[in-house]
Amino acid sequence: MNIAMTGATGYIGKHLSKFLTEMEGHRVLPLGRAMFREEMSGHLIQALSHCDVIINLAGAPINRRWTPEYKKELYDSRIGTTHHLIRILGTIKTKPKLFISASATGYYPAVNGEEPGTAATVFDEYSKVRGEGFLADLCYAWEKEARRCPASTRLVITRFGIVLSPDGGAMQQMLEPLKMTKVATAIGPGTQPFPWISIRDLCHAMAFIINHESLQGTFNLVSPQQITQSAFTYAMAKAYHSWITFTAPRAAFRLLYGEAASFLTTGQYVRPTRLLEAGFTFSVPTVEKLLEGTDHHTVNKLDLTHYMGLWYEIARFENRFERGLIDVTATYTLRPNGTIRVENRGCKKKAPYNVCKTATGRAIIPDSTQPGRLKVSFFPGIYSDYYILELDEENYNYALIGSSTDKYLWILSRTPQLPEEVKKKLVTAAESRGYDTTCLKWIEQL
Repeated sequence: MNIAMTGATGYIGKHLSKFLTEMEGHRVLPLGRAMFREEMSGHLIQALSHCDVIINLAGAPINRRWTPEYKKELYDSRIGTTHHLIRILGTIKTKPKLFISASATGYYPAVNGEEPGTAATVFDEYSKVRGEGFLADLCYAWEKEARRCPASTRLVITRFGIVLSPDGGAMQQMLEPLKMTKVATAIGPGTQPFPWISIRDLCHAMAFIINHESLQGTFNLVSPQQITQSAFTYAMAKAYHSWITFTAPRAAFRLLYGEAASFLTTGQYVRPTRLLEAGFTFSVPTVEKLLEGTDHHTVNKLDLTHYMGLWYEIARFENRFERGLIDVTATYTLRPNGTIRVENRGCKKKAPYNVCKTATGRAIIPDSTQPGRLKVSFFPGIYSDYYILELDEENYNYALIGSSTDKYLWILSRTPQLPEEVKKKLVTAAESRGYDTTCLKWIEQL
């Protein structure tokens, strides 16, 4: 499908664009701010006329002091952009099949000081109430504008919780000081609800909505788990071995952010009822799952002779050694002394001809009781981990390779292309181990 997306350069937009193009096979057209100038209306009409789906993520960051000027920017970047999209849609003869417009759980009334799961304080899409204050009013106006979508276009409004991933957004902002100081800081009072969703589940939920044409209306994109801000901080502190955890007073955030502190010091207990009713399965349903370490266990059987030969790199986590490389292969040759000759080859696109380079190294199996754990060296005396995580045990046609950390991941194949069902099988296996597969880069093989 052709998917037009506002907010494509933001934290959520980048992850979602990459997921929809590389994992789902769609084409994503970013709609930048310039496209919403009046003189660009013709270009916007042309762009939307050829799209099957519009995803509206545009919006200035909420976690800043809400001065009158910034409140206007928050309003214009959401309601103004949505109004412009709806107006353009009204002029298009062949309209998109689906319009997904973002909102937030801030739509619901804020609660504080009550135990998670209290029936009176848990809101879902069937709750007939909305909150008070600037944030709730902003979400209401945002959704009201989206509901002006033409009747012939399926409309879905997605209310996001706090989107979490270690590589960006709110979680990265919390992790950086914790890693540096080993001190975890909860936001006062700590008893406020903390509605959240992993970036992985958000991407899968958006694809789920696109692929299920019967789904329309409002959907809460939040984890099924209801927790407090303090509980989340303590879980994070445990996972990252904090020395101490304390709660910063609410007054400190009011002093720093003013009215915007309410975004941090209050919250809502929200349940994703409609997603669950539709059959969606969360891969990261709890904070414990979000924070648990990546599973690096390897295959326990390996026919080394069968494993030798040429492998094509189908996908990888980008790394400094392979940055920008295409047409990447690895050739393994077993030597008489039991070591393995490794020859890696990759190319960079340059006119008039691609520039290709080869690196030669060696690999060993240091522990015969763990045959899936190899060590590879391209520099004398310096070895890196090479873990065979998943393997086509029957024919050795594909493999999932990792390391002792979650920074490296490769999908290898005996052929330049891999069937879609095998790709999805390996991606699912990687996700179950805790890898963020939205970071996978699919490699061009010439």
